[in-house]
Parts: sequence; structure tokens; C-alpha cells
Amino acid sequence: MGRLEDIWGRDCNEYKPERWLENGVFNPESPFRFPVFHAGPRMCLGKEMAYVQMKSIVACVVERFEIDVVGKEKTPEHVLSLTLRMKGGLPIKVKEKVKQCC
Repeated sequence: MGRLEDIWGRDCNEYKPERWLENGVFNPESPFRFPVFHAGPRMCLGKEMAYVQMKSIVACVVERFEIDVVGKEKTPEHVLSLTLRMKGGLPIKVKEKVKQCC
């Protein structure tokens, strides 16, 4: 659907970001026009709950551990896939924080 001429026009295979500009202002398409972006009945019902869970887990981990990225001087390479991710992952060192008594 992302390249169907019936939906996007004759230039559907061309990279033309200006197709979403109207008088120089970004005008996004309706998510119903391209359901891969999850609209209507395809909208993920658990998306908001997943974000809440993710944030609470991150808060707990950051509270208990020191996290240090290994190789900060290099910019990570990206792997093009369905979800944009880093090639080889993100190497980190994890150390438990020392609890300080009152």
C-alpha cells in the first residue's frame, strides 16, 4: 500500500517529502489512508499500557543501577529493518548503586 499509485499518485515511487507540505506547512495524511501506521480497528489497544510499563521499569532500573555506555566516542551504526535498531546493540556496563544509610 505504501507505493500504490491509486493512493499516492503517479509519482508514488519517488522520494518527495514536499508531497506532505501545503503552502510550506506540514500536512500529515490520515492514518486511515495507510493502515500500516495503525489506525481504526488496527490501532494497538495495548500501546498506552505498554508505554506505562516501559517507563516504570526504566525508572526502577535507573534508581537501582548505574548504567554506562561503552564506546561513547563512536556513533553507533543503524540496521535498516522494520524497527530502526543499532548494529550489534548498545554495549553498556551495569553496576548496582551503593545504598547509603540515612
